[in-house]
Amino acid sequence: MKISIDISSDKIRIFGLDHPIFLERTGVDVELGKVLVNLDKEKNLTEILVLNGPGGFTNLRVGCLALNLLKTLKKGQLSFFSLSKIELYQHFYRKAWISRYGAIYIGQKSNVRLRDFEENKPISSVKKDQLSALSSEYKGLFVDQVYERDYFDEALPSLDYTFEQQGLSLHFKGETYHLPRADFAPQEVEMLHPNYMIEPNVN
Repeated sequence: MKISIDISSDKIRIFGLDHPIFLERTGVDVELGKVLVNLDKEKNLTEILVLNGPGGFTNLRVGCLALNLLKTLKKGQLSFFSLSKIELYQHFYRKAWISRYGAIYIGQKSNVRLRDFEENKPISSVKKDQLSALSSEYKGLFVDQVYERDYFDEALPSLDYTFEQQGLSLHFKGETYHLPRADFAPQEVEMLHPNYMIEPNVN
């Protein structure tokens, strides 16, 4: 069975099942491995698409570790495809589904990363409570997909997307868009490495 997993947000989310599975960051180092092993026993996982960074360091580190361990337990009989949020949002932008500027979740309580998707480069780290004021400077500023709805100011437009077997659906500003998997062409990798995109603070 093919599934997708988002390890880049405030919760880990597993797509491709009858009902999505959410795992809180607290305790995820214990729970994720158990969930993956049980899913494999029930569904015989053969392929996993991983939304891999940027995001919270804990979810990225634990997610990659647990997935790599599952592949080892399956003696390599599992394919990984890795895709970053930045790559995915570039596809959205090129199709004119989202605006030029976005605030990207990086796993910090107060800080987010502003990004220019037209120039495809970071702008700066900012306090998330500054975003409403910055929206006049950065026209159409949107915020990243997170699962705790009070993380961002609800007045700002937010991304909401769901992975499916053949691609994904994006809901944004009252519109729904469908992106076939062939269009975003995730990279097949032998093993997963956390795509932090900024250096974690290990102190």
